[in-house]
Amino acid sequence: MNQRSSLGSEELARQQAQVAVIQTSPETSEDDLIDLKKVWRAVFRYKWGIVGLSILFGLITAMYVSTIEPVYRASATLLLESREANLVGVEDIYSSSYRAYDYYTTQFEILKSRSIAERVVRNLELHKRPEFQPGEKKQSGFSLQSLLPAREQSPPVQLSPAEREKRLIDQLTGYVAGGLVVEQVDYTHMAHLSFNSTSPRLAADIVNAMAEEFIAANLEARVEGTLQATGWLSERLSVLKKNLRDSEQALHDFRQMEGLVHIDGETNLGGNELAGLSQRLEDARRSRIEAQNIKADIQNMPGASTEELMALPAVLKHPLIGGLKRSQSEAERRVAELSMRYGPKHPVMISARSDLQVATEDLRREVRKVISGISLEYEIALRNEQQLQVNWESRKKELQEFNRVEFDLQELERDVETNRQLYDLFFTRIRGVSEGGGFEKPHARIVDRARVPASPHSPNVKRAAVIAAVLGLVLGAAVAAVIELIDYTIKQPDDVQNELGVPLLGTLPLEKTKGESTFPAYWHEPQGRYAEAIRTIRTGVLLSELDEPEKIILVTSTVPGEGKSTLVLNLGAALAQMERILIIGADLRRPSLAQKCGLEPGHLGLSHYVSGTAELEECISELEDSGIWAMPAGVIPPNPLEMISSKKFENALSSLKGQFDRILIDSAPVQAVSDALVLAAYADAVVYVVKAGSTHAGAIKKGIGGLLTVNKSLNGVVLNQFDSRRADQYFANGGYYQYGGYSQEQA
Repeated sequence: MNQRSSLGSEELARQQAQVAVIQTSPETSEDDLIDLKKVWRAVFRYKWGIVGLSILFGLITAMYVSTIEPVYRASATLLLESREANLVGVEDIYSSSYRAYDYYTTQFEILKSRSIAERVVRNLELHKRPEFQPGEKKQSGFSLQSLLPAREQSPPVQLSPAEREKRLIDQLTGYVAGGLVVEQVDYTHMAHLSFNSTSPRLAADIVNAMAEEFIAANLEARVEGTLQATGWLSERLSVLKKNLRDSEQALHDFRQMEGLVHIDGETNLGGNELAGLSQRLEDARRSRIEAQNIKADIQNMPGASTEELMALPAVLKHPLIGGLKRSQSEAERRVAELSMRYGPKHPVMISARSDLQVATEDLRREVRKVISGISLEYEIALRNEQQLQVNWESRKKELQEFNRVEFDLQELERDVETNRQLYDLFFTRIRGVSEGGGFEKPHARIVDRARVPASPHSPNVKRAAVIAAVLGLVLGAAVAAVIELIDYTIKQPDDVQNELGVPLLGTLPLEKTKGESTFPAYWHEPQGRYAEAIRTIRTGVLLSELDEPEKIILVTSTVPGEGKSTLVLNLGAALAQMERILIIGADLRRPSLAQKCGLEPGHLGLSHYVSGTAELEECISELEDSGIWAMPAGVIPPNPLEMISSKKFENALSSLKGQFDRILIDSAPVQAVSDALVLAAYADAVVYVVKAGSTHAGAIKKGIGGLLTVNKSLNGVVLNQFDSRRADQYFANGGYYQYGGYSQEQA
C-alpha cells in the first residue's frame, strides 16, 4: 500500500510538471536563438523546390542576358617614370614637392580628367562619327506621356553648327572620361587602362589615344613651364646685374673716400703692429718692476758692507762680480797656503797679501758700480715703459678708428659678394634651362598597347546564370528556413517532447488505403507496419497501468480530422486480442465512428440511450472483423454537453465497466467544444492524438493543459499520419524506425 501511494505521488508530481510545461506560452520559444539544425532540416526538406527555383532563376537570367548587346573591353598598361629621371629639374622651380605616392596618384587622376578626354575626342574626331551623331528619337509603343493632356512647349533653341559641335564634344568628353577605368597596380608605378564599348575597334582606339594624349599633354605642360621659367629668370637676372653693379660702385667710392689701400686682399695693417707694441709694453713693465724691486732692496740696506751687498741676488748674478769674486777667493786660498810655509814678513807672503788686497778692492769698487748701475737701470726702464704706454694708447685710438672704417668696408664687400653669387646662380640656371628645354623626357610610357578585343567582356551569360542560380538557392533556402521557423506544428516524434513537454505514446505512419477502405485498419494487415505501430501504442497503454488498471480511456485531439476515431477503432482491436473491449462514440456533434464501424447512419447509440429512447443492449453492437463492441453516437442531439454531463450517462459508464474489461471513448476535439473536458472527468486515462505537420503547437499545448486540469492521467501523445519514409530524407537525425520491417526481415 505504501509503495502504491508513493508511486501515485510521483505520478502526480510528474503530471503537475507537465501542466506547467504545457501551459507555458508558445511564444517563449520564439525568443530563443535560431536552431541551425531546424533550419538545415527545412532546407533539406524543400531541397527539390529550392533546386527548381535556382534552375528557374538561372534560365530566366540566361535568356535575358542573351538579349543584351555585347560590350567589348580594351586594356592597355601605362608606366610612370620616376620623377628623378628628368634630364633638367625644371620641377624644382614651378612645381611643389610632393611625396612619391601623392605624385603618382595625382598623375593617374590627371589621366582620368576631362581635359585629356577632350583631347582624345578631338584627336579621334569622335564627334564626326555617324554612330555619335544626334538623330530624331522615334516615338513608338505605349508611353505614359501619351495619356497626359498636351501642353505648350517652348520652341527648340536654334544652335549654330559650331555650337552643336561644341555641345556634342562636351557630351562625348563626359562619355570618354566616365568610361575610362584606371586601376593602379599595388607597389608599382604601373596602371591598367580599360574602356568598354559596343565597338571593339573604338574601345582599343580610345584607350591608346588616352595614353598617348596623357604623355603629350605632360610634355606640353613641361615645355610651357620651361618657357615661363626662362622668362622669369631673364627678368630677375637683369635686376641682379644692376644690383651687383651698384654695390661694386659703392665699394669703390668708399675706398676712395677713406684712402684705403687694398693689398692682396688685406686692408687691416694696424692690428699686428698694435699686438707687437702691446707685447713690448708688457716686457718693459716687467723690466721696470724688477729694477724697482732691486732698488728697494738696496735702499733698505744703508751702510751695508761689500759682503752684505753681494748677498743681493741682482749683485751676485752680475757677470763681472762673479769673476772678481772668484779672483778674491783664489787670492785668499793662495795666502792661506803660503802662510803655512812662510812667515808674515816673507816677501812671498807680502806679495800674496798685496794680491788679496787688490782683488778685494776691485770687488768692492765693482759692487759699488753695480749698485749705482741698478738705480740707473730703474730710471731707464721707467722711462721706456712710459714711452711705450704713450705710443700704445695713441696707436689704439688709431686702430679703433680704422676698425670702424673697416666694418663699413666689409659690409660693402659682403653686398658685392652676395650680389655676385646671386647673379652667377641665376646666370647658370638660365643657361641650363635654355639649353635643356628641348630635351624633355616623357614622364610615362606605354608598356602594352590596347588590342582590338576578339570576344565580348559582357554580358557573360554563363557567369550571370551561375550568379542567378546561386541567388535562387539562397532565396529558396531563406524562404524554406522562414517557413520552417514560423511553422509551429508538430512534424516529427522528437517535437512531442521538445515542443509539448509530454511523453510520446507512439507514432502512426501515414498509410494509403486500399480498395473500399477509408482508413487504415489494424485487422486488414496484422503484420504490417501500421499494425506494429498500433501494438506499440497498446504496449504503452498497458505499461502505464501496472499499479491501477485503467478501465476508461478517453481519446481526443485538438481539432477535427486528426484521426482520433481511427485510433480508437485500431487500438480497441489491438486490445481486443487480450480483453473484452467497448468503444463509445461520444462525439455528438460530428460523429464518424458509426461510418468507420460499417454501421447504418441511424443506428441506435449513445444519444438514444441517454435520452431514454432505447435500452443499453440495443445501443451496443459487436464488430466481427475487429472483435470489439461499439456504441456509436446515434442521432445528433440538440444539447450534447448536457447529455454527456447527465447522471444517466455516468450510470451507463458504471454499468458498462462491469461488463467490459476496458472502455475507449471517442471524444469531440478540445479546441472546438468543452465536451472532452467533461468526459475527461469520467476517464481513468487520456490519449491525445496529434496529426503530424497539421496543428499549431500552441493550440495543442492549450488543449492538453485544459485536460490536465481535469484529469491528471495523461498517458501520452500519439503522432498520427507521420510519413516516416519522407522523414528519413528530410530530417538529418537518421532514419526513423520503419514499423514492420523487422518482422518482415525475419520472415
